[in-house]
Order: sequence, then structure tokens, then C-alpha cells
Amino acid sequence: MWIKTAGLLAGLSLIVMMVDAAGDIASATLKGLSDVPATDTGDGSGLWGTVDYPVRAFLADQAAHLAVAPAALYAFWQLAGLLGLIGGFFGNDGARIAWTLWGLASLAMIWSAAPAGGRAAATGLAALMWALASAFALRGLTLRPIVHNHPPQFMPQFNPELHLHATLPAPAPAGDDFDDDNVHPLQR
Repeated sequence: MWIKTAGLLAGLSLIVMMVDAAGDIASATLKGLSDVPATDTGDGSGLWGTVDYPVRAFLADQAAHLAVAPAALYAFWQLAGLLGLIGGFFGNDGARIAWTLWGLASLAMIWSAAPAGGRAAATGLAALMWALASAFALRGLTLRPIVHNHPPQFMPQFNPELHLHATLPAPAPAGDDFDDDNVHPLQR
């Protein structure tokens, strides 16, 4: 009994240490992202700049209202997209949902921050790039319903049968044809 208790305490201690270490790693990563120096956002020229510049401009505009540097916000945005792409490739459903939401949010940012004259073209180009990358992120995903042609094993079988339970009166003993005491008074 004491061996099981000691093993349980050791396991719980190991879990607590792992959670503490994971918290420290996450804190250091977020601190590192917030200390990212500002980079040149470019002028939005070129194929990649047509898609990337509106996202940077949108995040820089939004970061003005937050206590985070625009470069850190952009780096976190890239990290979220990369994790969604890689996790989706390996079949993680949560990562596939994150990838889909990341792409839709990117399209919305591009639509709102792109110049009015090229808004539709920039958003369309971004949608095509996202669709090409989605071929990898959503690999193996099927929208066909799964059809089971056999009943599940856990369902109880129902057999409709009619069972009547009736009691029959006991037969009268031999030689006792008529009993005057058992006759109803109206039948006399």
C-alpha cells in the first residue's frame, strides 16, 4: 500500500513540476515576443507585399490601442498561422479550426487595410494563397458523412411478442356437479 502511495505522490510531484516548467516557458516566449524590435514593414509592393502589408498595417493600427508592440503582435500572428498550418497537416482538429479562423481573420484584415482601389484584388490574391496552403493544412479532411450499414452493437434487440398471463379457475372435484351455495341469488 505504501508503495502505491509513494508512486502516486512522485507522479503528482512530477506533473506539478512539468506544469510549472511549461508556465515558465510560455511566459518567456510571450516576453520574448513582446521584446521583438520593430522591423521595416515595406511599402506593400510585390506579390507578397500586396498581402503582407495590409496585415501589418492593420495590426500596427490596432496595437496603438494595446500595451504591445506592433512587431510583437505581427510575430504572434505569424506564429499562430504557422502552428495552425503544421498542426492541421498532422490532423489535429483544433489546429484545423485555428487555421480556418486565422485565414478568415487575415482576409478580413486585408480587406479593411488594403487601398480602396485594389481591395478586391488583394483580398482575392490572399484567398488564393490561403486556399493553396489549406491543401496542406486540411489534408485528409473529408466532408462526406460516415454511413454505418449495420446497427450498433450496444442497442438492445427488440422482439415484439405477446404474452398473456391469465389464471384459470381450478376444475371442480369429481362428483360435485352443483353447489347450491355458490349460485347467485338472481339465478335461482
